[in-house]
Amino acid sequence: MAKETMQAISDAELKARDTVLHAKEEGERIAAEAEAAGAEALKAAVKEARKKADVLCGVARADAEKTRAAVLEHPRKLLRALHALAVGLLDHVAHLESAVHAGGGHAALRLHLCQPD
Repeated sequence: MAKETMQAISDAELKARDTVLHAKEEGERIAAEAEAAGAEALKAAVKEARKKADVLCGVARADAEKTRAAVLEHPRKLLRALHALAVGLLDHVAHLESAVHAGGGHAALRLHLCQPD
């Protein structure tokens, strides 16, 4: 009976070693799969982040161009308004000069300046 017990213990130890070895191999396989899946997930996340960054850069470029155009347009509007004002003033001066030359002299000019258009 002692021999049978020793054999059973030996068989149990071998079975336990096989189970541990199998568990270790299975653990290594699962870890490798998880690592590969993690690497793929990381790669996909980086790809998605790059796409989003590209889109945001495009939006930022478009906004910057709109802002640039608006900033450039403001002085142009002011210049157009100043030009229109200058043309109006030149026309008024020309009208006054013609009134003075038409024969009224300074008195006609004073009279013209006091009258509304």
